[in-house]
Amino acid sequence: MKKIVIQGLGYVGLAMLTFCAGAKKNNKYLYKVVGVEKKSPKGSKIIQTIKSKQTPQIVDDKKFLYFYKSLVNEHRIKVSLDLNEYANADVVFVCSNCDFNFSTSKVELRKYLNNIAQISKKIKNNCLLVIQSTLPPGTTEKVLKPLIAKNLKKREVKNFFLCHSFERITPGKDYYSSMKNVNRVIGGVNKKSTELTKKIFKSIFNLSSNKIISFKSPTESETCKIIENSYRATNIAFIEEWRKFCFKNNLDLEKILNTIRQRKTHNNIMRSGIGVGGYCLTKDPLFASAIKQVLGYNSKFPLSTNAVVINKKMTSNVMSEIENRFKKKIYCKKVLLIGVSYKEDTNDTRFSPAEKVYNFLKSRDCKLSFYDPIVNYWEYSKGFSVDKKNLKNYDIYIYLVRHQSFKNLYIKYKKGSIILDLNHVLNEKKKLKISRNKNYKSYFIGSRIA
Repeated sequence: MKKIVIQGLGYVGLAMLTFCAGAKKNNKYLYKVVGVEKKSPKGSKIIQTIKSKQTPQIVDDKKFLYFYKSLVNEHRIKVSLDLNEYANADVVFVCSNCDFNFSTSKVELRKYLNNIAQISKKIKNNCLLVIQSTLPPGTTEKVLKPLIAKNLKKREVKNFFLCHSFERITPGKDYYSSMKNVNRVIGGVNKKSTELTKKIFKSIFNLSSNKIISFKSPTESETCKIIENSYRATNIAFIEEWRKFCFKNNLDLEKILNTIRQRKTHNNIMRSGIGVGGYCLTKDPLFASAIKQVLGYNSKFPLSTNAVVINKKMTSNVMSEIENRFKKKIYCKKVLLIGVSYKEDTNDTRFSPAEKVYNFLKSRDCKLSFYDPIVNYWEYSKGFSVDKKNLKNYDIYIYLVRHQSFKNLYIKYKKGSIILDLNHVLNEKKKLKISRNKNYKSYFIGSRIA
């Protein structure tokens, strides 16, 4: 039985560990699988949590959790901090993050390369390494390949296979299906690496050939991920430019956008919003401008770079506009944030716009609470969600996330309160009812209803 090691057990790694451990053929498990974390406080905590058989808090998809728990009960989920696990691995999936340092405006390649170096100092001959991290184009081929080859040569290990295959996993209720059913994009350093990676993905996810898209090089796969996320980030930034214009001139942006969507060629135009969150869109477009670190020459990407700059200011822009509209009425108030994750129907709060809203109002001496039954405990505020029966008696209500459960959420607003919908959570009927009620003051993002 071949051995697979999953390096890094975050959102991507935990899913890979589970699907690899659950891969079967003729009702028999295909691989011996182990997940390996770094020897750090965070890594140790992850290992401890998995070994204690607790339900992973980073996942709230019932289908995935059922699959995961069934494998736990069969003792298939194995994890370790021991680097020697790489020594007899046939395949290593590298799922750790390559971060971007906003202070230096550089990709933190050194930290990532240290991780790759540790792996390459242990692996055996003919091991396949599949890089699932988002990287600046050219990294796998121009940096990782020679680094791995150098470390193997010192140990007189002659051969290895290397491929890049980025992940598109979706946090929330689609966590399982986004891993199971998504098209796999792969790019090997040579034909054999690509063939081996294609074969391993087919066996793990039971994929047909048309679900696997092969590129001729890892650089094409890396570039594919950066363009994909840059495209989305740029579209968001484009709408933010027009949102500010429409706000200043009291125009109904949402009606304008709905009109544009009637054209089939424009039906995917973005909506206005409170800000960009999550791990990918907040940094991935900047990886393009980091090409000099990898390829040694400057290459400018003004649209991708400026999109991140615009999106980074979006939340503070919206909150400043609200402050100008309501003046001192938002100072020293009792505020309820409704939803604090960065995306609907998920407990993922990484880089959530709710953080900036929280900070903005905290600096205005507001007393803040939040209601989010999916997140429940928000590490940023070091607090728990208020109970559903205790949503009354707030001075300001701020809707931030379009959780499905919020569609039918009824709140008896306090008389004289301010109601802000900053992410299109309320439907038009509710907005009209609130705006016509003289007991409330309101603001609905992108809308002239107020």
